[in-house]
Amino acid sequence: MIYLPLIAIGAGLACAFVTVGVHSLFFVLLPIMAFIMGYFSSWRWGILNGFLLFLSCTLAMNLMWRGGDSNLVYPMPYIAAFAIGGFSLPVIGALAPMVRKGARSAGSIITLVILAIVVGWCAYSAVTHYGYYYQVAIRSAVDLKNLELYLPLGAISDDPYDDLYSQPYQDAPPGALTEDFTHELVDTEYGTMLKITIPNLQNNDVPQPSYTANIIFWQQRAPRQLVQLMPRQEVTPLDRESSRYFGPIKTGESRVVEGFEAPVKIIADKQAKIELTIWNRTDRGEAVSFAYIKSDTYTEQINQDFQTGSEWTLAYVEATSIMEIRGMGD
Repeated sequence: MIYLPLIAIGAGLACAFVTVGVHSLFFVLLPIMAFIMGYFSSWRWGILNGFLLFLSCTLAMNLMWRGGDSNLVYPMPYIAAFAIGGFSLPVIGALAPMVRKGARSAGSIITLVILAIVVGWCAYSAVTHYGYYYQVAIRSAVDLKNLELYLPLGAISDDPYDDLYSQPYQDAPPGALTEDFTHELVDTEYGTMLKITIPNLQNNDVPQPSYTANIIFWQQRAPRQLVQLMPRQEVTPLDRESSRYFGPIKTGESRVVEGFEAPVKIIADKQAKIELTIWNRTDRGEAVSFAYIKSDTYTEQINQDFQTGSEWTLAYVEATSIMEIRGMGD
């Protein structure tokens, strides 16, 4: 029994490694190991081993999150992880000996129910959750009126995903987002595209006098598929990659996936240069421990100057994929 604390520390570290390096569903091993160690010991040892499981796993996640810049004695990551769900491990460890004494007792049933709830919650958190984000930002030195923007839109397997545009994002400080606009999906010579009509731009004097618009579409709970801009042409696979490791485990990666061209047309009441930025993003995240997420974000971005008029311009789009370990709320 004296070796159980050492085993708990090693098991917590190992669970962190396999959860990040192999599959996030190994997260469910934490409450199961807390139960097993408590089952074969007393309630006091169960509390200690459960806490050591939590502490060692959280320590490893903290190192993966912050890397060499991590302050291992800074308490907030541990407090947050404990409050979010880490407290369940010493609780399960303390209750587990009751099951050994009799599986039909009320205490044993309560213990098994708690174990099942925590395991189920860990499994649900470890499943990849998807979210979609599409943002259009405009800046011009000229006060343009009645803008019509014809833009590439998000699609799933080449089919326009119009659900993303059904509800513009509005949870932002006053003035941060453009509210006076309309949007619809229209057919063009390039196929189905997103048309946004903006009657007036917002006067913005920071950092210098300019006229702007900012529109966001956002869907937090989304189908488990990648949303990519369409139409696209002249697709070129790219292979620029940088990675970060914690020992043998890859904890961060940035890859430039491909570049391509997409048609854009902007019509206004007068000829002027306009800076257009579009972000089309698919967020994928899965819990790898209490308060820690392994995220994989796919982003397509346009950032280019355009001339207003009736002609189409082929914009260059670069697609990137970024994987990282981060704390919840980071």
